[in-house]
Amino acid sequence: MPVTKKEFDGKLPSPTDDRAQKGDARLQVNNMTRRFRDMRRACVASVLMTSLIVHGAAAQQAGGKLRLSMIPATDPGKMIRDARPLIAYLEKETGAKVEITVPTNYVAVVEAIANDQVDIAHFGGFTFVQASARARAKPLVQREQDQRFHSLFITHAQSNIKTLKDLNGHSFAFGDVNSTSGHLMPEYYMREAKVATTVIERALYTGGHDATALAVANKKVDAGAMDETVFQRMMKDGKITDQQVRVFWTTPPFFDYVWAARKDLDPKVVESFVDAFLKLDAKNPEHKTILDFLSAAKYVRAKDSDYARLRQAAKDAGLMK
Repeated sequence: MPVTKKEFDGKLPSPTDDRAQKGDARLQVNNMTRRFRDMRRACVASVLMTSLIVHGAAAQQAGGKLRLSMIPATDPGKMIRDARPLIAYLEKETGAKVEITVPTNYVAVVEAIANDQVDIAHFGGFTFVQASARARAKPLVQREQDQRFHSLFITHAQSNIKTLKDLNGHSFAFGDVNSTSGHLMPEYYMREAKVATTVIERALYTGGHDATALAVANKKVDAGAMDETVFQRMMKDGKITDQQVRVFWTTPPFFDYVWAARKDLDPKVVESFVDAFLKLDAKNPEHKTILDFLSAAKYVRAKDSDYARLRQAAKDAGLMK
């Protein structure tokens, strides 16, 4: 039998019910649309946040801060002023904001790298050996002449001192107590030559190579030991003259100055720094200014094993265990 409308009275949806159901359906669709839109926004925000974090890290890596320090081989204030071309060059080559400090003594640089206060430091051989033992500092680059460095023993131009043994009975000056060429190696060779222990024990520590040269030139002491490159630069600049001082003995060659990095510095930062130094070319006027400041002709990679002799000399002198 055909079904009549009467049999479905109360069962067929009324126009009101139909609108309500359609309204419910639309509400469900709108809710789903909003949820989908919120989810999409959340996903986009997450992607953007991740992107910002990644790019932020990359920006910090590429344009972050690179903290350098140098032992005070000469006057710290002058070193910082003269370092400006080096800073500008390294900022261009590494993409980092470079800061440089030169404290008033050598040990402060060792402390700084041991406490992660600097990223890369310029050490003398002995201070590098200390930083290596304390903080596993890694050698990076050094000047070619640092692989065959010498200390110079100087005295007054008219002095009768001609050999190390002639130092007996005279006053003497070292540089910083932690200096390789200003103390460690000179004392090593003085002891080897049987110079009286009283000369060594009563020696004046001037704190820097330039101060040692001036102490001798001004006859504050009878003799002293110093860095050969500082001596040459002071002679060239007229800070001392051959009418004031003369070299009476030169040590055999040893490994000395080196740039070294803290143990956990990003390898990419390390390589950009190393590459920058290896690229320095004396034929380039910009580079020549930097090389002159560093008393260098060319830079080469440095090796930790080359400092074995210095480590032994420091142990023999009782300066390291």
